[in-house]
Amino acid sequence: MTRQTQTILYHLLPVAIWLLAAVGAVLPCFLIPSLVGEGEGRLVSYFVPAFLALFAVMVIGHISRHASAVEPSFLMAVFLGIASCWLPTVVFVVVPVWFYLAYRHLFNMRVFTASLVGLALVALWMAVCIYLEIMEIPSFEGREGVGLLSWIPTGAFLFAYIASTIARQTLRVR
Repeated sequence: MTRQTQTILYHLLPVAIWLLAAVGAVLPCFLIPSLVGEGEGRLVSYFVPAFLALFAVMVIGHISRHASAVEPSFLMAVFLGIASCWLPTVVFVVVPVWFYLAYRHLFNMRVFTASLVGLALVALWMAVCIYLEIMEIPSFEGREGVGLLSWIPTGAFLFAYIASTIARQTLRVR
């Protein structure tokens, strides 16, 4: 592969991956009529977990080589905890993140505890909000009838982020 081809692929391959993910995330809005039904609350509950999970993984992905992962781990857990208000099963994304941190030799007891404290903090605030009747209890069906369909954009965006990061690392011009 020539240097020019490698440079072109370095810039265009992530764009193509993200466009494919965006089309894959938006396509169910046209195919499933219940998503664009009454009001825009359904679209918000469809896309919000995806953006929060993506932001959580981006926080973890930008940890430098010899830095501490305690604060990013806490932030990741808080973002995934907030996303679980719309999609309760998104909390399980914490486990692959722990494996990723262990792979990079950044995982220790402090990182594990920080992520659990982040999840506990969100759970505490959710319990207070539910007790004060500010919000409803999250369910697998979803408040707006979206339910587990929110995994479509969440999975598409997480896959696009991981694939574009790998492509950029592989095609980096040295």
